[in-house]
Amino acid sequence: MKVFAHNFNPHSNSGPNKFTRSLFEQLIKKQGFSFTSQDESDVEFCLIQQTVMKKKPMILRLDGIYFNSEQDYEKQNAPIKFAYDNADAVVFQSNFNKSLTERWFGEHPNSHVIHNAYFGEKVKDENFKKIFGSREIWSCASSWRPHKRLIENVKYYLNCAPDNSVFIVAGTGYSEEEKKEIQNLISQNKLYQEKNRQVYLVGNLDYHLLRQLYDASSTFVHLAYLDHCPNVVVDAYAHGCQIVCSNSGGTQEIGEGFKVVLEKGSPWDFSPIELYNPPEISLNRKISFAGENDAKERAKNCLSKYEEIFRSLI
Repeated sequence: MKVFAHNFNPHSNSGPNKFTRSLFEQLIKKQGFSFTSQDESDVEFCLIQQTVMKKKPMILRLDGIYFNSEQDYEKQNAPIKFAYDNADAVVFQSNFNKSLTERWFGEHPNSHVIHNAYFGEKVKDENFKKIFGSREIWSCASSWRPHKRLIENVKYYLNCAPDNSVFIVAGTGYSEEEKKEIQNLISQNKLYQEKNRQVYLVGNLDYHLLRQLYDASSTFVHLAYLDHCPNVVVDAYAHGCQIVCSNSGGTQEIGEGFKVVLEKGSPWDFSPIELYNPPEISLNRKISFAGENDAKERAKNCLSKYEEIFRSLI
């Protein structure tokens, strides 16, 4: 099958581009797909928004829509809505993403929910266990913005992790104020010092080293507010991590056996909101769900569902 791609940069490591690159590596290798020009294509694949007017049947994969009341979300959403109305099929990353988008754009007659998946082999740790020995490793990773809740992630670790453990924070974007607050959390609490719980801010790690971190970690913490289907959680889950996440957004849909920390107050009603001013989260209120890690099965299902939708449009 020949595919023309809108708005896809195979050299970018942004979440949408990285997942799409991994997806098409599998479709090309296993199912005989190929990229081509628009005129020669059988189907068009649109990542979030179109780059040109469509000529062939088009699948739209939505990464989410804009709803931050501090931004011009109507202007930001306009090209997404245009692609949504033009699409012959729409793929949502999560049921949360589907509910949100349909509340704003209306229902699409041919929509599907396909959660992101990890398609590669697990990367074995060759570094972190050598550094930290028998100490249990917890981790988190993000492009840190206020709604990703770095401080809350650290507080959860400090309150819930075992003694003599470490928390490795990957990624950049946090402020100097946040960095100082983390240092103060530890320096001003003798209990954390006695229990030897330590936090390391390691900055950006390349993708190979990041997956080694996941393999070394027992637990991955992601308390982000209203995240759709974060690839860091998908990858950490595929490497066997226990996932701790918020009950807001779609993160809790990614796998089985998650520990879900409850937000304070009423559930979000999908109206515009100050995304970068998230509400407090109840760090001590959580639900542990039973279930075995099913990342491999999810990857198979993800791939087969995408292939089925592509072939249905020919």
